[in-house]
Amino acid sequence: MKPPRRRVLTMDSLWLSPWLILGAVGLLAVILIVVAFRNADRERRFTEMLLSAQAHTLMESLEAGTRTGLMGRMAWGRNQLQMLMEQTAQEPSVLYIRLVDRAGRVVASSHAEEIGQVLLPAQAAEISGHAYTDFHGKRAFEVIRPYQPWARCAGTPRNPCNTENGPRYGPGTGWPPVGLGQDPFPGAGPLRFVLGLDATPLWEAMRQDMMHHALLLAILFALGATGLIALFWAHGYRLARKSLRTMEVMTEAIFSRMPVGLVATDQQGVIRRTNPAAERLLGPHAEPGRTLKDFPALENLRQRLEKGEDPIEDNVQCEVGGTMPKPLLIHATGIHNFEKTPSGFAFLLSDMTAVRTLEEKLRRHERLAALGKLASGVAHEIRNPLSSIKGFAAILARKAADDPSAQEVARTMTHEVDRLNRVISELLEFARPAEVHPRPVQLRDIIEHSIKLVERDAEHAGVQLSVDLSPPNLQAVVDADRFSQVLLNLYLNAIQAMDLGGKLSVRAATAQGILRVEVEDTGPGIAPEVLGHVFDPYFTTKPNGVGLGLAIVHKIVEAHGGDIAVDQSDAHGTRFVIRIPQDGADLSPRMPKAAGFSRTLGHEGREA
Repeated sequence: MKPPRRRVLTMDSLWLSPWLILGAVGLLAVILIVVAFRNADRERRFTEMLLSAQAHTLMESLEAGTRTGLMGRMAWGRNQLQMLMEQTAQEPSVLYIRLVDRAGRVVASSHAEEIGQVLLPAQAAEISGHAYTDFHGKRAFEVIRPYQPWARCAGTPRNPCNTENGPRYGPGTGWPPVGLGQDPFPGAGPLRFVLGLDATPLWEAMRQDMMHHALLLAILFALGATGLIALFWAHGYRLARKSLRTMEVMTEAIFSRMPVGLVATDQQGVIRRTNPAAERLLGPHAEPGRTLKDFPALENLRQRLEKGEDPIEDNVQCEVGGTMPKPLLIHATGIHNFEKTPSGFAFLLSDMTAVRTLEEKLRRHERLAALGKLASGVAHEIRNPLSSIKGFAAILARKAADDPSAQEVARTMTHEVDRLNRVISELLEFARPAEVHPRPVQLRDIIEHSIKLVERDAEHAGVQLSVDLSPPNLQAVVDADRFSQVLLNLYLNAIQAMDLGGKLSVRAATAQGILRVEVEDTGPGIAPEVLGHVFDPYFTTKPNGVGLGLAIVHKIVEAHGGDIAVDQSDAHGTRFVIRIPQDGADLSPRMPKAAGFSRTLGHEGREA
């Protein structure tokens, strides 16, 4: 049983989580609600403070009127206080003014019908000094405080409050000093003011404030939520853009560095995109805006795709710009958009030239191996009677010393036996494995030695010899004898091809650890019909040629781990190019064949 797959929480998933957005919006809503309620509560407390101050001012005015009436000996009594309370209640903001005793009985009121009734103040007002109550359908702000007209009596020499009154009278008590009138409410005990202000405007203002706060809260919440969502969306958009740019860069890098060609077209076969590998394979015509009609092989595959044959893998010979056809392996398929409808075609192009060369080389090796075995057996069988034939020719020449015709027959037999024996020797050499013993040598010594061997033939044919080594002290790891045999064979082929004179050039250089030797002549050049057969055994275009010289050359070069190619020279002659690892290693796995030359199994119209 596989363990449960744990989800890794990354910054990308955290930022784009809808739960995080909802949480942030909810937190913003809570903050706005708290701020709104705190503002409303602050305004309510400030308004209540103003109302309380107004109520206390009115109560202090009543106490001051009582104190003034008693001190002025105006026969101040219950009726005068009742009248003062009624007059004060004429204020629009005052609903009622009551003076109640400890039991809640009304002893004086701005509403005369309440006198004598028991109207207990609100319980909350008893605790905090103010509370909200109902008064005839109106919301009243009720304030309670003790009725003490003499509590604020000033202690001055002119103030009669300073007379000796005993502990029951004077400042700090609710009773007047002795001699300043009679108590208007004898026996009532401690009294309290209960004043009710009209709180309806307050509640209306608070209600409107709450509505304004709610509207402002909604607007701020909408703006904040929109901003948060926009912030998250913008962040997600930036992440998506960054991811898209990263993907584009990665795709472009892969696209441009693919070892195979890629061609993308629309439904009509118009090229929309190619990579450098496709441009190398198809040439400059493979550019966006061109159609596949310039490439019949691709156009044929596109038509097959339109008929429903998808995908397609096919080997084709693609001709580009009149050049030789290139063997290509093409994978073709249709492209669909996000709606699953066809939008174009894609073609992957693989150059099969190297594969075809290797296949051809393998077939050649198999063919030569079988031919070598056959030739070895036949050569041994033929060489044995040749010795007897040559011996009989010698006997015949001695016995018919006086017969010229017999002497001519004997000489012809001997010459043909020698020629046939030479062919058999070459055949045996070709059939045997090419054994080489490479060692470091000076390449100039090998080339100059081989050139000396053909100097007389070149002079007789009117051929000029040229040697160019860069650097002059160039070294190589080769078998000196076998490599001299290769060069000598190529020299003789070139001299024999220039029967009217010319120039034979030998050049050698090294690059990236590869020794490159060129043998170039100014002869008649390469015959196109013999292309691909130059290194085949027994192939020759000369009347007296055997056809094994270049085959042996090819075999010796391969034994050195190199390759040999042939092509037209700049002077319309023939150029052989030998490439051998300078350190004696094998060339094929590490170095591609030089550009501009035919395949290793090249072509040449001459054979020694």
